Amino acid sequence: METLKIRTGKRWKKRTRQIKKDNRRTKKRVSRTDPGAGHMKRPGKPQGQYYLSHQTLDSGHGIIIGLTVTPGDVHDTAPYLEQVEAVDQRVIPPQAAAADSAYDFPLVHRELEKLGIEFFVRPQPARDRTQAEFKRDAFTYDTAKDVYICPNGNALYPNGLFWEYWAGRKDCGSCPLRGKCLSAEDKRGARKLLDRYFKPSVQRHFSRRWEPEYREALKQRQVWCEGTFAIQKRRHNLTGVLRRGLGAAEDHCLLSSVALNLRRMIQSLN
Repeated sequence: METLKIRTGKRWKKRTRQIKKDNRRTKKRVSRTDPGAGHMKRPGKPQGQYYLSHQTLDSGHGIIIGLTVTPGDVHDTAPYLEQVEAVDQRVIPPQAAAADSAYDFPLVHRELEKLGIEFFVRPQPARDRTQAEFKRDAFTYDTAKDVYICPNGNALYPNGLFWEYWAGRKDCGSCPLRGKCLSAEDKRGARKLLDRYFKPSVQRHFSRRWEPEYREALKQRQVWCEGTFAIQKRRHNLTGVLRRGLGAAEDHCLLSSVALNLRRMIQSLN
């Protein structure tokens, strides 16, 4: 945190307040029948009022060793770190963790690295919304100087809490490649690239993406996690709850997990 404060300088407190203010939701859909449920709206998912079951499984036998239930409008990463820490302290210290692309979040990479847990995660698809011809890959990062170098050889310097690398307005104004690097609607007049504070941790994890161990971990996650949810939905009616409230939803998911764990424990003994 001190390193972050030194890097951002005087803008630290001002920017923190601004970020918190900008992230507040002014509108929220609430169910009159079950106010504890949350409105879920995700690509490829049914839209409506739901609860979400977040589960951590052992890859050896598929035993559910961690469970958290949240309203449907809570992001998957919100309970993840607390759940991993609870497993580490109360069950068994994990050596590695695998997750789908929803958990590809810089803070998760950093915290698992601090706990000494190898992290295998499917990267989120790149979303470059710039309208210019030159995308992020056209810029080269200089580690020694902590700057990005544009295709014309000019430097983009860091500026701000989220490592915003800005080019000089004069450099962009006289650049012969301006038409390819900036869109006609760009009012800033200079190119900007965005990096996260925990980028080194993310890069260290993704540097192993093509190793057989990495691919095997993602395969095990697909088999156990997705397979377990499919069983719970089909056999334990986990697609809906019979009683209202977050506590009732949690009871339903806990009973489903206990029943499934007992079955798998007996199968492993045999």
